[in-house]
Amino acid sequence: MLGKAFSEREGGGKKIVLTASAVEMSDFNKNPFIAFSAGFPIPFSKRVLRERLYPPPPLNDDGTVKQAPYGLRKIESLLIDEFGEENVATVYPSMLEAFVGRKTKVIGISTMDPLGIGFVSRTYTGIIGMNGKPVTRIEFENLLSNPVFKKYRPRVVLGGSGAWQVVKAGIQQELGIDSVVMGEAEEDVVKLFRKALNGEELPKQLVCSKPRLENVPCIKKASLFGVVEVTRGCGRGCQFCSPTLRQRYSFPLQHILKEVDLNARSGTGMITLQTDDMFLYNVNSDFTPNGEAVFKLIDSVAKVEGVQYVQVAHAALTPVVYDRKLVEKVAPILVEKSRWTYLNNQKYATFEIGIETGSVRLIEKYMRGKALPYTPEQWPDIVVQALEMLNDSQIYPLATLVTGLPTENEKDVIETLELLDRLKNNKVFFVPLLFTSEEDCILNRERHADLHGLSDLQWDVFSTCWRHNVKTWRGNGFQHLIRIGGLFSYLVYYRWLHGPKVLKHILKVSGWGE
Repeated sequence: MLGKAFSEREGGGKKIVLTASAVEMSDFNKNPFIAFSAGFPIPFSKRVLRERLYPPPPLNDDGTVKQAPYGLRKIESLLIDEFGEENVATVYPSMLEAFVGRKTKVIGISTMDPLGIGFVSRTYTGIIGMNGKPVTRIEFENLLSNPVFKKYRPRVVLGGSGAWQVVKAGIQQELGIDSVVMGEAEEDVVKLFRKALNGEELPKQLVCSKPRLENVPCIKKASLFGVVEVTRGCGRGCQFCSPTLRQRYSFPLQHILKEVDLNARSGTGMITLQTDDMFLYNVNSDFTPNGEAVFKLIDSVAKVEGVQYVQVAHAALTPVVYDRKLVEKVAPILVEKSRWTYLNNQKYATFEIGIETGSVRLIEKYMRGKALPYTPEQWPDIVVQALEMLNDSQIYPLATLVTGLPTENEKDVIETLELLDRLKNNKVFFVPLLFTSEEDCILNRERHADLHGLSDLQWDVFSTCWRHNVKTWRGNGFQHLIRIGGLFSYLVYYRWLHGPKVLKHILKVSGWGE
């Protein structure tokens, strides 16, 4: 009914329609960490998953979404300024038929992990197996199967941090995608959409110019998770990471607060500070944190009317050790504005950190800047000290580790295991990942790490991490269930999938190996 009414009212659809897959158009019930599960193969129907795991966002009266991915909102803002709000609609995928018609010239799609080959999805699809496809890929395929693409044949433009996957797989034409936009799009996207509207030939792939800060607009409509960009780029030089290639800059406080206020007034409740490192905000040239600027930012955001929760996306560990008072100042605000509670209902704050490895050699070779302003030799001690300080301030982070980096050897893995042993009493949630050579990183020509090629010691990193998670984060009865489930999983499935050598690691996670 809505689609028919819209077509009659608007004369055949909007000229520009923006969307993303169902899983990327959800806030996972306001839980950004559960969103990682989209990288897993989950054995439930799409209907059940959309109802329980990643429900659709609320809709406006005209059928557009009230909240959308932040990157898509940035593009939307530029297109509205250039072509008029009446010609641009951002919609949930099931609403495409209500907005795409004979007047529609271009559909813009944002994607983070369309083929399920990002760090999380490659790692845990391989471990879990099931149907072999993570949810992200299933929903991306479902989006492109919508009949409006064949019925009206609009130009299709794909962008977002995962767009490179389609190019690398060589399936752009097969998927019916006219142009793939890679990189930060603010400088070039308007020209591309103008060509699409004029019926001109589009570049098959567009590698965008680095945007000038003044050309990055404020969003005009609310973002999922209340995301607001604080910094962009990193500059630490980690060779497996794409933000390394982006120019680093901090957005002005008033720019940030304008987007915070927009989200708060729109009812998002949560504000997520998007950054590759919270402590990089207005950072000094030698990577020493600007404590005053960081505190003012977090304090100002927390005081905006309507902000219930403040969630920092990422932070580095070296600034924690360098400026101990900074954590002591910001932690009470983040804990007070946190939505997370530990077993005894004590509030705590969290954000993602990157430990990556305990090997000094690998830090020196692939991510020397991670330790700045310290040296690679100090990295293991930095990790230990920083986590102790964060825990003392009621911050319990989510920490990634990368297994299978190029040239990683037995000694490197042993050093990682030794570091994990030093962290065994800390409140931290470990996420071990397989090295993935993403297109927009320095190591893009290296081979992906593969589960079947993992050594026994590398498997030990995975099992040590997950055993720690079970012991640290278990609820009442959970430990008993994980032991039974772990043994059952091995007997009926994992022994066949990964071979007998995995038995002791499954038992270790389940607790039976003690």
